[in-house]
Amino acid sequence: MKISILDQTPITEGESCKQAIDNTLELAKQADKLGYYRFWVSEHHNTSSFASPVPEIMIPSLASVTSRIRVGSGGVMIGHYSPFKIAEQFNMLENLFPQRIDLGLGRASGADQATIEALESGIFRRDPFDKMLELISLIEKSMISSRQNNVKAMPSIESKPEFWILGTSPDSARFAAKHGLSYSFAAFINDTHCMEALQIYHQHFTPSRYLDAPYVNLAVFALCADSEEKAKDLAKSAELWGVRTFLRGKRGPFPKNQEAQNAVFQPQELMFLQHRRASICVGSPQQVKTKLEELTKKLCLNELTIITITPEFKDRLESYRLLSQIYDLQSGIK
Repeated sequence: MKISILDQTPITEGESCKQAIDNTLELAKQADKLGYYRFWVSEHHNTSSFASPVPEIMIPSLASVTSRIRVGSGGVMIGHYSPFKIAEQFNMLENLFPQRIDLGLGRASGADQATIEALESGIFRRDPFDKMLELISLIEKSMISSRQNNVKAMPSIESKPEFWILGTSPDSARFAAKHGLSYSFAAFINDTHCMEALQIYHQHFTPSRYLDAPYVNLAVFALCADSEEKAKDLAKSAELWGVRTFLRGKRGPFPKNQEAQNAVFQPQELMFLQHRRASICVGSPQQVKTKLEELTKKLCLNELTIITITPEFKDRLESYRLLSQIYDLQSGIK
């Protein structure tokens, strides 16, 4: 089982964006040593919760401070951008770090309406799935062996980034299946349609030049600590942030641990938290591993991608260290 990391570059109250970015870089260094397979970074705009709106800039920084681990986007929100420009960016990345780059593509906006309008700047809106196909075609035509002589995304490449379709809906699963592409379901965002989406992906998968058979990655929130009690305490920061963001409409950084410990929730907020807790993995390393293995078997997964957010960076790093030990990830490093 390949275990990977998705890092959203979270900002904790009192912490600067610079510190959050430095934490992501340090986490990538440690993930490389600990044996994780991939390290993806997200795209969020106009938010004081996350400090990474540009994965295409974070990726070369991460690849430069690591030597083995694959690095990529989790993902590029293609609705905002020109497929041609993304092709140029990832062709350059593939030349700089050959056979280590992942291009994860998503349809979500990652922003509010005002920010979406600022990002698109009047660009003609197109179906994101059409733009994904155009982007993949542009990168294919960039191969040195390609005989296409029309508009060509440069620089030419000898190897391609690994393509991934990211989503939380049956539509994204059906698209990935139809075109024979790897699929990553973001259960940490919303797992409501997880089973349906993965069933559709397997049922409708068509072999392609990329894959002979379905290939599924599940991105899930997981947090390890020395004890179940400590892990649950550390998870309270993300829980309070979730209530504030999705129920109270207050966007902001992740709260410190003491504030999260003292938080009081209304009945409807407690219902929200109970629902969320059912789809996350929090506890001792063995407890987390047991739940992840249950998900792997139940959903026929090929890979797991872990997202962990704690109020202190040292606890985030320790959680990933404990998980790498219980899975013995370092034994797989060549």
